[in-house]
Amino acid sequence: MGAAAVGLDRLDFEEWSGILTLTALVAMTLPVLSWLSSKEGDQSLMRLLVFGMIATVVGVVVRYFVVKVVYNDVADAGVYSDGAAEIAKLMKNGVFTSVPPNLEGRPPETQRVALVLSFFYLVTGASRWAGSVVFAWMAFGGRLLMWRALKLAVPEADHRRYLLLLLFFPSLLYWPASIGKEALMMLALGVVSYGAALLLSDKVRAGSIVVFVGGVAGLVVIRPHYGALAVMALGVGSLVGTLRGVGGGAGLRSTLVRVVALGVLLVVAVVVLSQTARFFGGEGSEGGLSSALEKTLDQTTTGGSSFDPPAVDTPVKLPAGVATVFFRPFVWEADNASTAFAALESLALLVMVVAGWRRLAGGVRLMLRRPYLVYVLTFSSGFIVAFSYIGNFGILARQRTVMLALMLALLAAPPLAKGRGLLLSRPARSDEEESVPVASPVQVGASSMELDASTIRTARKVTT
Repeated sequence: MGAAAVGLDRLDFEEWSGILTLTALVAMTLPVLSWLSSKEGDQSLMRLLVFGMIATVVGVVVRYFVVKVVYNDVADAGVYSDGAAEIAKLMKNGVFTSVPPNLEGRPPETQRVALVLSFFYLVTGASRWAGSVVFAWMAFGGRLLMWRALKLAVPEADHRRYLLLLLFFPSLLYWPASIGKEALMMLALGVVSYGAALLLSDKVRAGSIVVFVGGVAGLVVIRPHYGALAVMALGVGSLVGTLRGVGGGAGLRSTLVRVVALGVLLVVAVVVLSQTARFFGGEGSEGGLSSALEKTLDQTTTGGSSFDPPAVDTPVKLPAGVATVFFRPFVWEADNASTAFAALESLALLVMVVAGWRRLAGGVRLMLRRPYLVYVLTFSSGFIVAFSYIGNFGILARQRTVMLALMLALLAAPPLAKGRGLLLSRPARSDEEESVPVASPVQVGASSMELDASTIRTARKVTT
């Protein structure tokens, strides 16, 4: 605060407003992080969360520099900021509108981003620094919600590993660290995932339906097809959880909540799919999903970072789609600095996947017991099919960020034990078979059945 006060005459409004906004957000966030650490009973967790918060600030600075200096401010963040400033100015004059005067010809999703930002500008003033910090903080909160979701729904997972990936993976720090759709999507998907975890955990919470529907509403406002993916993913996961609960003797309350959730999902699915159809251009002969995907293919295969995408329309093309959406651009496909950075990150992700194949296999094996992992896999699979039609590395690297934050949960699954198959495993021995008392030679000749405990050797097979 003192530095901001001293800098009032030396810094312009955007800069010192950003400093004040950052100070206020840090002051509000530290008690929350302290509460999370005390709840987990891990003092080192507080240090990790603070470092993650610092990394988020670094991401804001790097992204702002790249946009303003490297790209000469040719980015959507400036468009959103100008539109939000106009809306905030009109609000202060008593004129309320959801369409910025300079964004009439832009899609409704773009106008909504500016509308969300305008409410913050009423408090902070029209400052891109302040807006960037606020949006980065929303993405930070979304990532923490995803971490809490995995911890709640999959207790066996390596939650600290997942938290490390969420806090420090480069794409998750860079792309949502500016005014844009990625930050809002990260927050909305965090809310959706936490609601899904509440529904798919061992003890189902009734209020989880409200949390999930609220998150889906946030997805639909910005990108309706993400909302459709989330509804589909929870539908599959909830079906698996319901069937397992009925067959496994789950409590009546949990089973009823899951059944009600399935019914609510059907209603939500109708609304979301109608919004998705409108987003894709209607339901007539010129609209629909297939034509929208083809339109995406035509519109994105342009520019210096364009390539020929696999466009998954048959199961045969699915492996190529997985490789493209997750791991491209490859190192040899990089022809500029930004593409080279994305290629190195994709290579690092590939190394993590190969090195952690046991975790992926363990996650697949655990899915019937933990339907939240079914939700994660279903969402990721639908995303792969839809985004395999994008033919530009820059667009792909930015838009896969949200899915990547969710998919990294599979790399935190408990690893498959050595000697165990993915679907079949050797039957476990019973307690009588695993623990067999072996008498000493002196006791063999004893007539009494009572054996001295100090002379009994217990043979146990220890599995690791």
